[in-house]
Order: sequence, then C-alpha cells, then structure tokens
Amino acid sequence: MLIDRQKTRFSCNGEALDAAPRCPGVYRFYSEANALLYIGKSVNIGTRLNSHFADAREPGRQQRMMAAVDRVDCQLTAGEIGALLIENAAIKAEAPLYNRRQRRSRKLWTQRLQENVDGFLQIFPSDFCPAGERFESVFGLFRSRRHIDDALRNLAREYSLCLRILGAERGQGACFQHQIGRCSGGCAGKESATDHNSRLLAALEQQRIAAWPFAGPILLAEEHERSSNYSGQGSAIQPRRQFHLLHHWSYLGTYERRDRARQAAKRGSPLVFDRDTYRIAIRSLRSSERVLLDGFSGESIANPFASSPTTTSPVVPH
Repeated sequence: MLIDRQKTRFSCNGEALDAAPRCPGVYRFYSEANALLYIGKSVNIGTRLNSHFADAREPGRQQRMMAAVDRVDCQLTAGEIGALLIENAAIKAEAPLYNRRQRRSRKLWTQRLQENVDGFLQIFPSDFCPAGERFESVFGLFRSRRHIDDALRNLAREYSLCLRILGAERGQGACFQHQIGRCSGGCAGKESATDHNSRLLAALEQQRIAAWPFAGPILLAEEHERSSNYSGQGSAIQPRRQFHLLHHWSYLGTYERRDRARQAAKRGSPLVFDRDTYRIAIRSLRSSERVLLDGFSGESIANPFASSPTTTSPVVPH
C-alpha cells in the first residue's frame, strides 16, 4: 500500500501549517473522523514524521495507522524535557488508539527501610499509595508481596547480605546462608552494621524513589536551543522558554510564563505519583545545567541532584 503523505494536513494547536515543524514538541495523529490515533514526541517533529511515513511502506501496524491519518496537530516545546513530560501525561489521559496501553496495577508494593536496635537496616514491605506527598525515600515498585520476597532473596545472594538481618527470615545466631558462605556474617558478629548497611544501600540505589527534597512545588525552566536543525516551518512559534511545574514528583503542567506557572502552583492540584514522570524528572534534575525556581516565589533555588549543586542558579527572564 502506498501512503500519500501529500494529503496529510498539519497544524499547531489547531492553526494550519504548510508543513511539519522542525523543532521539539508533541504531535497527535487524527483520522478524518477526528479520532485520536497516536501521540508521539521528538526533538525534531518533521524528521520523526518522515520516519513514520518511511516505516509505513511495509505492511503492518504502522502502515494501517498512517493510512488512517488525515491531519497531524503539533504542540511545540522549548526542548526535550517538555516534550517528554507532555507526551507521557497526554498518552495516559487521552488513550490514543495506536499507543501502547499503559498497564495499571490495582495495588503496588514497595520497600521501606528502618534501623533495628543493633543499628542494622531492615526492609519492610509496604503498600505504595500513588496519591499524596513523598516525604520518605522508598525502594522499588512491585505488583505483589511475593515479588518483593523474590527480589530480596536475589539481592541478598548477589551482595552477600543477611536475610535474617534484613527481616526476611526468623531465628537467632548465624544464619544458614552464612554457614554455606553466602552471607558475610552480620548475624554472627563478623560484620558491622555500618558495612552491612552500606552494601545494602548501594545494592538498592537503582531502585530508589527519592523523597521530595524541596520545601514546596518547583519550576524546572527549559530554554529554547537555537539550532539550525530547528529552522523552518514552526520555528517562529516555538516557545523560547517554558516552566515545568512539579510537586512531590507529580507533573502539574507546562507554562510559557513564569507568573502563570506560579499561579498554578498556588492553586494546587491533586498529587499522583507516576513512575514515568519520576524517571523523566529525576534524569532532568541530575543535569547541573537545569535552572530550578521556587514554585511560589519564582526565585532560583539549589538543585540537590546535580553533581555539583550551587546555592544559586542562572537568572531566567520572566
């Protein structure tokens, strides 16, 4: 089947465009009947759409989707972070026909740490509530208590941790795993709490869901990257900067003006944890180049996740 891309219409937030914009943003495919088919993102929408049409040359799901596309509506962003956050939220809220369905577990479990009387950290399986504030770091998200038990045993085996100390087994004295050389001996007085705890925390680090380290909501500022790759149709209306509003790892919207972002922060919104939003946000915050602003005052604040956090950040114009 030959897809006639010349018949495809393009728009930006409902306004007609002559061609696909060549800058960052989110795009939506609509059918002739105005059904939402697909939501995607790219740092260069025009280039990404070329890939969609090229992939549609072969029979399959991509060809069926592109054959149904009547128009493409684009939502331009200052950069990739905005595109990632907006795309993720839009897919889950709007449920396009051809996007991969998001799996939602009715109940999730996580792991919390608590120190026992001897100073050893123990792991406690706990319900994970997606709503609300994040004042405590937790480790991992699991579909059941059994998945936590299995993961914990694998972790103990790989890092020579003591399951008895961790709280996964009962008993006193040296555990069986120590007798066969798989436990470093914290249960037998051969390893200090400091050493055992250090190894446990290192092993769990990749699973950490960090506590929210800020006093309130923040604005993650993103500047337009002036690049020759983004020239042409759409570049004139691409936002020069945007402010992404985050609070307790919940994404609460993207704004082109700082005052409007601050107004939204003061209004408040329900806080719902989303694993993909967390991953996007934490990866962005770990870049020392990111400018962070207090969501209420709009003043620059330090980034505790940057490799070399500073007390002040570059000034961002309103």
